[in-house]
Amino acid sequence: MTTPHRNLSRRSAMLYGAAGTLAMLPRLSAAQEVFPSKPIKLVVPFGAGSSSDILARSYAKVVAELAGQPVVVDNRGGGDGIIAARALLGMPADGYSVMFASNTLLSTNAVVHKNLPYDPIKDFDPVSVLQVSYAAVAVPTESKFRTFDELVKFAAKEPGALSHGSGSPTYTLWNVWLTRLLGVNVTNIPYKDSGGAAQAIAAGQVDYAVTAVTPLLPLVESGRVRILLYTGNQRHPRLPNVPTVKEAGLKDYEALIWNAVAVRAGTPVPVRNRIVEFFEKAARSEEIQSRIKSQGYVVEFSGPEKMRKFQIDEITRWRKLIADTGLKFY
Repeated sequence: MTTPHRNLSRRSAMLYGAAGTLAMLPRLSAAQEVFPSKPIKLVVPFGAGSSSDILARSYAKVVAELAGQPVVVDNRGGGDGIIAARALLGMPADGYSVMFASNTLLSTNAVVHKNLPYDPIKDFDPVSVLQVSYAAVAVPTESKFRTFDELVKFAAKEPGALSHGSGSPTYTLWNVWLTRLLGVNVTNIPYKDSGGAAQAIAAGQVDYAVTAVTPLLPLVESGRVRILLYTGNQRHPRLPNVPTVKEAGLKDYEALIWNAVAVRAGTPVPVRNRIVEFFEKAARSEEIQSRIKSQGYVVEFSGPEKMRKFQIDEITRWRKLIADTGLKFY
């Protein structure tokens, strides 16, 4: 027979155990909320050694110091960033996998690929645009065109005679936008990337290219390429004699490259906020500021909301351009 005293003791033990469990819950919850508690993977849709990869590694170093955890760069180059996008979207939405991308993956692909296996808006939550860099109109050193005006006048006189080297679909869009503003017609020749377009210019395989300025700089310094126009708002520090688009009267033309950070959609908001905080502090650090400015880039920490607007505005612009021109890509 069970005595009342024994029942009371058993209930007391059960209550004591339950109370102990409840007492532990806040501590467990707090431990789970600590982010990061393990290494972070920074997925980079470019090959090792590219200008974007170098920038990503600079951020990885500073963010690791701020977060107190290693930040491992995972290069997934190729396929216009699609390989990297698929890789990241196959990882948990927990903030431990972060995309370090450019406008190709986050905007251009949305309009140039018919069957894109991801949605740049729906599948990614924005963290921030980090920096913008600009393009240049370049010709081979042996080119008869000494100024941008000479190039434009010839293109107007000889429709279709000039060839343009395109490093990616984004660069094709830049050139089509430019030729529409100028009212000229040229022949577009695609290359694998901006480096390929730069080398095509140096080899005299094309008449000109609108391409990223960074791969051009060593070719300019070695005397193999001449730059006629820079698309930034101010002259490039390493190209002080090259006029800007505004100086050429093209105030509405914006050929720019932007790097940004995003996470998989559904990442917990507190976790994403921590990632925003880490990258904002990194962007303001002396190390990042120095590296970006030395390359003629502009630090542009936008935060999530402005980044989303940046994406949508660019996608809208390219969709209109493609609709107006009938451009075909893939």
